[in-house]
Amino acid sequence: MIDESIVRERAYELWEKDGRPEGSEEFYWRLAQEQLEAEATRQATDDAWPAKGEASRFDH
Repeated sequence: MIDESIVRERAYELWEKDGRPEGSEEFYWRLAQEQLEAEATRQATDDAWPAKGEASRFDH
């Protein structure tokens, strides 16, 4: 689960970039959650074994 304060900050940034449309709080909250979850998933995948540079040790 992503910290609520991080979601809040991202949602606010997205909302501001789009010109602060009224009545769209839920949309930007969900968008921020989706973006942050996708970033966390990519990070977890990037951190998976083998570590960068380690794969070549096992190609022999």
